[in-house]
Parts: sequence; C-alpha cells; structure tokens
Amino acid sequence: MKEFLSREGHTFVDRNVEEEPDAYDELVALGFRVVPVTLIGGRSIKGFDPAALGEALDQLRRPADR
Repeated sequence: MKEFLSREGHTFVDRNVEEEPDAYDELVALGFRVVPVTLIGGRSIKGFDPAALGEALDQLRRPADR
C-alpha cells in the first residue's frame, strides 16, 4: 500500500492499530475490523485494491461537478 501510494506520488499518513489504540478505535468506528483500510477523500477502501485506489485518487484530483 505504502509503495503504491508513494510510487503514484501521493503523501499519506500511516496509522498502526497495534501500536496506537486510538487508531484501532477509529477503524472500528468506520465499520472495519481488518487492515489495511485506506481513506481517500470520503471513501474507505478495504484491502489492497489498485483499481479502487486509482479510481478514488482520480476522483480526488477531478474538480467537483457543480
């Protein structure tokens, strides 16, 4: 995941649920109990799904329709 985002030129914040109790609480609050979960814009992507990640990143880059 980190390699994919870095290779695509995106910055990210890495949270470790084993070392940060509040990170696990945030994960559960989002409805997940597994990792990795990637948050892009308002979208949550479970697991490593390059197609979904790419789509979410593309949507983030596009200006909002008005």
